[in-house]
Formats: sequence, C-alpha cells, structure tokens
Amino acid sequence: MNEIRITLHGNVVSEPVERLARNGSVYTTFRVATTPYRRTAEGRFVDGDTSFYDVIAFNALAANSAKALRKGQPVIVEGTLAIKSYLGNDGTPRRSPQIDADRIGHDLSWGRATFERVSRAAALGHDRTADPDVQASIRAMAEGETATTELRPAHVDADGVVDDDFDPESSDAARDDDVLATGDPETDDYEVVERLSA
Repeated sequence: MNEIRITLHGNVVSEPVERLARNGSVYTTFRVATTPYRRTAEGRFVDGDTSFYDVIAFNALAANSAKALRKGQPVIVEGTLAIKSYLGNDGTPRRSPQIDADRIGHDLSWGRATFERVSRAAALGHDRTADPDVQASIRAMAEGETATTELRPAHVDADGVVDDDFDPESSDAARDDDVLATGDPETDDYEVVERLSA
C-alpha cells in the first residue's frame, strides 16, 4: 500500500477531544498548525504560509494525548498522511489533510516537559491496580505493615503469588486460617469480608 509517512512539528491549535468509537475504543482528535520559514538574501528569516492538519490518535496514544496536550503547546507528530474529503456547511466539497498518528510528543526545543510512564490498561482506564484500596494495600505491603484484613484468596500466597494449579475442591485448599476461598483475583470481581465468629 502506498502510504505517505509524515513527521510534522507545529503548535496545537485546538484542545484535544477524547471520544469513544462505536466499538468502544478510544480516539482523540486535535489540530496542529505549522508555519515554515526561510532565509532571505539579506539574511532575514521570513514566515511562509501556515498549514493546518487534523490529527487523530487511537487507543493508549489517544488517552495519553488527551491528558498530556493543551492548546498552544509545541508538538511533534509522526504518522500517515491522508487527504479527507467532506462537504462544508454550505454544501461545497472540501478537502482537509489528516494525520493518523503513530507517535506524538512535545517539541522540547521550545520548552520542558515531564514524562509519566503508565501501562496501556491504566491509560485506557482498565487497570485494577489503579484502585485506591489496592494502592493502599501495596504501600502497606511495601512498608512491611499488615493489611487491614488478614483475608486473601485461597490460591494467592502471602507474597501475592498466584497458584495457577489451585483446585478449590482439594483438601489442601483451605489449609491456612488467613485464607478466603474465592475466584481469580485478576479476572473476577470479589469483595473480601471479615470472618463471622462462631
């Protein structure tokens, strides 16, 4: 397929808008303006005509772009260039260049930025470890404290290692007093409750 690859540097001229597609995936759109410059025979720099590009990003790149970019910021966009045709409000056919972005970042020749690494699941809002209760338990374990509840799933040991060969019907399944027999903590929703006294 004949794709036109492009790397563009310019300024974000519209606030990024994050949306959900019909299939539930995330996409973000915004516009970038770029103005080329050239040097005259007298040694002065002169601006050329400004060009505007629609940018679209999908999935984790979309979610991260929507949170990281703001109108007016300098960016570098790499992706595939396409010319999209549409009808204007007055009914006349129009064309607009659009970049299907593979990579987006701040242009650090114009300022500073900070970077925060997040998993794709966290960027898309599907990361269970982002839950505040889970974060508190992880911090407590790292500091050597005892969790607020002593209960844990039967196939997870005290170090948090999951036993994939766990059989809830076996006689060894409930050998520890501080274990609660339940489903898979990575895929099942469950609530840990205190043991009822006999």
